[in-house]
Amino acid sequence: MPATFQVVQWVRDTYPRPQVAAEWLNDCYDWIVEEMNPDPSTDLQRILDNIESQLLQSDLRDSMVPGTGLPHDISKYNGRRLQGQVLVEVTAITDIGHSAFSLQNVRQTRIDRADLAGLGQEDDEEEGPIPRYPRSMMRLELSDGNVSVKAIEYRKLPELALGETPLGFKVSLLFTLL
Repeated sequence: MPATFQVVQWVRDTYPRPQVAAEWLNDCYDWIVEEMNPDPSTDLQRILDNIESQLLQSDLRDSMVPGTGLPHDISKYNGRRLQGQVLVEVTAITDIGHSAFSLQNVRQTRIDRADLAGLGQEDDEEEGPIPRYPRSMMRLELSDGNVSVKAIEYRKLPELALGETPLGFKVSLLFTLL
């Protein structure tokens, strides 16, 4: 059964770019209705919450219409700004404010601690907490599911943390025309 008009309109208003693929939305809606048995006339908000959850967990290559998000020639937008809201996902993340050597040392310590924990060692108290990666400036690769763009954090975004932010993490970018 296709998604109701209210669901389609909510998705268009909330996530205007890129456009959610109609087939993906209908399949998601059908799955929610079959699995959770909500009444569309009284449980619309519950349906919308579940659709949003599924969308934010999806790979945008699967859930979005190609060519409806970031401009395909975004690299030529030198000095120009875009207008509107675009949903993108983080496909790569690294800290460029610290040396690769220091990041590798933290990574190796984290791996060693995870290996010890997997062996059932109870020496965690002696070792201390698992170290966090140092935090400075993040370089990201963002994708709308079709077009990818490299980005650098202008101001610190506390939601982004190396070793904690999963790839696929969704970010809603708001562009304004200059």
